[in-house]
Formats: sequence, C-alpha cells, structure tokens
Amino acid sequence: MVEMERKYPGQTDELVSKRESDGCAVARRAAAEGMVLLENNGILPLAPGTKIALYGLGARHTIKGGSGSGDVNSRHVVSVEEGLENAGFEIVNKEYLKLLDNAYKKAWDEWMKKIYAAAGPEEDPEKLYDAHVRYTLNTPSLPIPPSSFIRADVVVYVISRTSGEGADRKDGEGDYLLTADETDQIRTLWKNGKPVIVLLNVGGVIDLSFMDDMMPAAAILMGQAGCESGNAVADILSGKVNPSGRLTDTWAYRYMDYPSSEQFSYRNGNVLEEDYTDGIYVGYRYFDTFGVKPRYPFGYGLSYTTFETAPGQVFCHDGTIRAEITVRNTGAAAGAMPVLVYAACPARKQKKEFKRLAGFAKTRVLNPGESETVEVAFGLEMLASYQPGTASYILEDGRYTLLAGEPQTKPFFALDLPKTVTLCTLPNVCELLSALDEIEPDDEQIQKRDEWLAAHSEHIGSLSLTDEDVACAGRHMSPAQAGTNDGVLEQAKQILGNLTEDEKIRLTVGAPGIFTGEMIGDSGMSVPGAAGETVRLSDKGVPGMVLCDGPAGLRIQLRYEIDPENGQVYRLKRFETLENRFFGVLRKHENAVSMWQFATAVPAGTLLAQSFDVDLMKEVGETIAREMVAFGVALWLAPGMNIHRNPLCGRNYEYYSEDPLLSGKMAAAITQGVQRTVGLGTTIKHYACNNQEENRCGVSANISERALREIYLKGFEIAVRESQPMSIMTSYNRINYVHTANSIDLCTRVAREEWGFSGLIMTDWTTTNGGHGASAAKCIRAGNDLVMPGRDSDRNEIRDALHGDGPFLLSKESLDRSALRIVYASLLSARALQ
Repeated sequence: MVEMERKYPGQTDELVSKRESDGCAVARRAAAEGMVLLENNGILPLAPGTKIALYGLGARHTIKGGSGSGDVNSRHVVSVEEGLENAGFEIVNKEYLKLLDNAYKKAWDEWMKKIYAAAGPEEDPEKLYDAHVRYTLNTPSLPIPPSSFIRADVVVYVISRTSGEGADRKDGEGDYLLTADETDQIRTLWKNGKPVIVLLNVGGVIDLSFMDDMMPAAAILMGQAGCESGNAVADILSGKVNPSGRLTDTWAYRYMDYPSSEQFSYRNGNVLEEDYTDGIYVGYRYFDTFGVKPRYPFGYGLSYTTFETAPGQVFCHDGTIRAEITVRNTGAAAGAMPVLVYAACPARKQKKEFKRLAGFAKTRVLNPGESETVEVAFGLEMLASYQPGTASYILEDGRYTLLAGEPQTKPFFALDLPKTVTLCTLPNVCELLSALDEIEPDDEQIQKRDEWLAAHSEHIGSLSLTDEDVACAGRHMSPAQAGTNDGVLEQAKQILGNLTEDEKIRLTVGAPGIFTGEMIGDSGMSVPGAAGETVRLSDKGVPGMVLCDGPAGLRIQLRYEIDPENGQVYRLKRFETLENRFFGVLRKHENAVSMWQFATAVPAGTLLAQSFDVDLMKEVGETIAREMVAFGVALWLAPGMNIHRNPLCGRNYEYYSEDPLLSGKMAAAITQGVQRTVGLGTTIKHYACNNQEENRCGVSANISERALREIYLKGFEIAVRESQPMSIMTSYNRINYVHTANSIDLCTRVAREEWGFSGLIMTDWTTTNGGHGASAAKCIRAGNDLVMPGRDSDRNEIRDALHGDGPFLLSKESLDRSALRIVYASLLSARALQ
C-alpha cells in the first residue's frame, strides 16, 4: 500500500459541512424569492397545521432541474411532500402516494429495459444517452378515490415536467400539454368542493387551458428549484416568505400564439435551417406590438400584500437615466416588490416594438405601511436601435416614453430628443446570405400605439436630452476597459516565450480524459465528474485548470473511490458517470477509500431570474465560488443565457428569459459574485443563438443583423461590459451558415473589439469533432482560444495549418494570442486555488 500524498477533492465522511448547509440555505432563499404566485383567491397563505391531500408524481419525485450539463449531483432533493411536512402541514393521503410510488417504480424499470435494449450488449454510452433522450418515461397515473381527500382542508396538485440537452420539448400531451389523466384528475379534485392549489414544478411554459373552466383556488409557478425545492415552496405556501417573483417569459393562452410556433425546430420538418422571421419581436415584444393577449404577461406576479407606486424625480447624467420610484406597502403582510421600467421608443423612421425593458430594481422587504424609494438606472444606449444599412446604433428623434406600474404599465415620464443621433458605427457582422421575410407591425399598429401613449401621457413630466447626454451614451458603447493583473500578465508572457510550438498547440486543445483520450462531459481527472481540464505543463510553470459544468451548481461526481495500493481513482465505465449514476450500478471496491463531493443544486436559471434581484444573484455566485475553491474548480461553465425565443427549447430552464436586458443583468450579477474570488471565473454561454436542441450541432440560425444585435447578442454584451467574465463558450450551431466557433465576427470583432472582452473563448464540447463540422484551426484563427475537449486530430489540424499543409494558413501570432490567454487564466486561477 502506498501513502497517498495527492490532495483529493471531497470528504471521506458523509457529514454535512458548514459550506454545504450554507449553500442549501442560499438555494432555499433564492428558490422562494423566484417563485411566482399566479392565482390566489385568498386561500394562501395556509394556516399552520392545515391538512393537505397531495397529488401528482412531483409530490414525491420533485424535479429539481433539467438533465444534461445543467444537472447537479446533490446529496438530496427535498420533495414537495417533505417540505410540507417539515413546515408542519399534515399529509392525509400517504397511502395513495405509496401506491403511486410503486406504479412509478414499475414504469421506471420498464423504461430502463427499453433504453438498455436500444444501447445493445456493449452498452455504448452514446447510444444509452441518446435512447434516454429519445424514449419517454410513461409516467403512471392512478385514479383518485374520494376517500383519499375526505379528511383534507385543501388539495395540492403538482404538475411536473423536465427537459434537457439534445432534444426540444414537444407540443403534445405529457409535455407542453397536460395529459388526459392529469386533466381528469384535476377535474375530479376541483369538483369535490375543496380548494385546489396547483404547483407548477416545470422548467418552462406549459399550456394552462384547464384554468379556463377549472380555475384553481391558487396556482404557484414553483419552477425547478434545486435541492431545497420542497422547503422553498412550503415557505411560500405557509407565508413564511411572501412571493415576490415575476415572470421572465410571456405565458400565452395557446402555443400557436408565439410568432415562431410553426417553424420552430422540428415542427416544420427542417432542422437544418431555422429562419428567425420573428426578427426583434420575441416574447412580450411580439405580444404587445401585435395586440395578442397572453394568459400571463412578462413581469406578472402576485403577492400576499398590495403595493402602491409613485414616480419621483427623473434626470439624466453622463448619458444615464435615473428614475426614482417610491413603493409603499398598502397591505397587511410584509413583502418585497420588483419595479420594472420600460421605454416606448419613436418608431416613425424605423419600426420598433411597443415597449422594451429598460431597467429594473427591487425593494427590500417592506412592512405594512412602510415605503422605499428605489432608483432604476439605465444608459440611453439601451434605447437605441440598430440599422444594418448604416451599421449604426441610432437614437431616433422624438419622444421616448417611460412606463411602469402593476398590473398594467402606464406612462410616467418622457424623454424628448430633438434630432436623430448616431451613437456609434460598427462593422457589419454575420452576413445574412438570403433575404428573410421578417414580421413587423404595420403603420396602423404603430399609429394606434402612439395614440395610446399620447392619451395616457397628458400629465407626465418630461425633459429634453442634450447633445452632451447622447454623446456620453455613445461613449458607453466604446470597448469596456478590462482590469488586468500586470504582474501575472508579464509572467504569462515570459512563460509563453519559453514554450515550443508543440506546447502552445497542446495548450489550445483540452487535456486528454480518463476514458478514450478525450473529455466527454463529466470525465474529469483531477476532480472526478468535472467537464474537462486544460493541459498542465508543470516543467514550464503552466498549471492546469479544471472546468466544471453548470449552471445549477457544480456538476461533479457525487462519490468516487481511490485504490489505496496506488493512490489512483477507480475508473468508471463511461456510461456510469452520466446523470448522477442514472445508468449502471454503484460498484464498491474492496478496501477502497470512498470520497464524497457534496455540491449544492441551486435553482434553475429561469427561476433565479424571476427574482429580479441582482444582489441575490451575486450571493448565489459567491456560494458557487466557495464550492469551486472547495473542490479545486477554476472555471464554471455557466451561466447559460440564451434567449427564450420559443417555449419548446429543451434547455430554456437553464437560461434566464425572453428579454436580453434581464438576461444580461442576471449573468453579470452572478459573474460578479463568482469572480469576487479573484482568479475564479464564469463562462457565459452559449454564444450565440443556441435556441433549439434538435440538430443543435448542424442547424443554421438564419437571422438579420438587427435581430442578432438587439436580441441575441445584447445579453452577452451587457454581461461582458458589466462583469468581464473570465471566459465565453461558443455554441454548437451556425449563424447564417458559419459555425459560431469559427466566426471571426463573433469571437474577435464583436466580443473583443466592440465590447472589450479580455478573457478566453472556448468551444462547446466536441464542436470540432464527432462529425459536427467546425474546424479546430479555424477556431484559433477566429480568436476562439480553447478547443474542448480536444483530440489528437484537433492538434494535428492546428499544426498543419501553421505549416501550410492544410486547406488554409494559421498565423503563429494567432496561436500565440490564444496560448497567452490560456496561460494567463491558468496562473490567475492557480493563485485562487492554492
């Protein structure tokens, strides 16, 4: 037996550490703050000791988050049933839940047999995972006998849905639509005369047509709330926490109300191309502009109390608008309220949406009768629109009306601009190769909007914007100034000067994994279960970096074993590492040392964003950073911040919103929280237009430059300018037929030259191999520094391009730039983790 000198991540016991308990406390608070109260006839909050009849598979099998890289292998997930009992409520139908459990186990076993049969006798991990995505678990349903709820004061019904990487959701029963059994069960419960409370344990929008004739007494969007799911929703139901979440998406009456519904992903039979004919009219921008009434609008959410808002001073300084709004709690319960400020921009010369979110803030928890004045600040550049013909951001002359308030927004102030101003001129990027027939409002709709604004703006204040105001806004659009550690940068340059060409090439391609010479999602060596690592050149002074999946926490292996004879970690079969040992049986080796890596599963991205609380997001980021230090992780492959263009995208739960401003602000805040520990970094992803999962590696997002810049890049721009994340991850897809990973426009011209991004850019996993079509050498040429997970073929391709043996040339300067960024990041992270 050898003495194990290596430092292994994790702990040898299963005790709950202070780090873990603190993480769960933050996750619980974040989950409760992001939950949205959709309906309430006064039944909530529930009285202590209320007797509850609990139904739905999510009652015990509560879904904490989606599958794939967004999953986290946490110690435990508090179910809805557990949470309610922890809060002192009595569950009166536990025998029924036990029968449902047994039926679920039988269905699960049958599902797994089907998956393994599809994978063949070799149990190929890729086939296993594909079958897991392709085949649907036929969730059981049991008739509800009246005897199961006769003792109950109220009924709680949980509707659960999940989704994940590699497949988009379906607009049929069991996914976007309720199943016939779910509808029948709700009807049975609704007819019994007892109050019915519906909990939506879902990661995205679903059809709620059952409410048209069976309105529940209360409905809560509890979302996918992480490891503390049940405790958090119990905090809401009991009134321990007054709900203050607001929707970050528009919930339509029917799926076909969304502008991209017909052609989205697989629905039109074409997954090779996705034409973004909805242009800038995504989410509420479409519903407001075209007069389509939603079931629940963006920004909607109820409370157990009432609020009154009153606008105060509005002024402009250095190109930034600052609007003061006083919020007073006029009800009987303490509570907090988000304040959302929108802008309706002039649309005579260039057609625009009815309104756009310009800024937001959130009050502290206000006691009854208490007031707080919040300031909502935003740069004038957030009111600009892009003109592809002149490649310019323009502030059109006219009146910019500011709106706020609940439940309906109303004008409260106006900004007048006497002449059209060009804020900045940029190079055209991501050329659209064929014309798109984009939707836009007609002149009558624009006139109707202007008439409504004028009729509701008779008594509001206004100010005239000056030349200096707009000049400052133009300066806001200059490249951001990134802070650099000059000492570390000089050290990195010295190291780079001592590296051979081969060593530089090795640095720009990920380190070999423990299975087949590559990293596949969760095949880390230094930290078991991590997504990948960079190459370590110890003799040259270059430490490696461990990269770990997110965005719902750190996705690492919950338990691993060490061979005491040689100190090596026992290797798992590749399929056994997937989805927290979703496949395979946990094997235990004789005399092995067991190590446990307990990570916190924070709420899914959409639920976090529903809090509209940037300070809370920073705190979540700080929680992630503590876990990164504990396990030795340098880069967190999160946050995910693609736009919710369509509710059927399989990974919407990971992302924040249909709105780019909110997405950018949330990503910036969580990045600031993580990077308060200098040397640790986030990886904002997936850059860009990763808005569908079907054929995600081959589909071309065909999009106008205006829509690209105003909607799909804007969130990334905000995150870069406000937080300078350490890294960016490109997406799998193409934009106008060019792989994002190979795009000089995206990686260099936009991110670095326009926004001032100073970190490293990496590919998503297997972008350059596995038949996905992107080129490793073109990545380096584009300014995409790190090819992950990396294969020998990637290294060979880069080497050939350097020496003119490939289809195109790669300059040594391009290689040096990428290698330097990786060395610099490696040195910084090593300081944080030493």
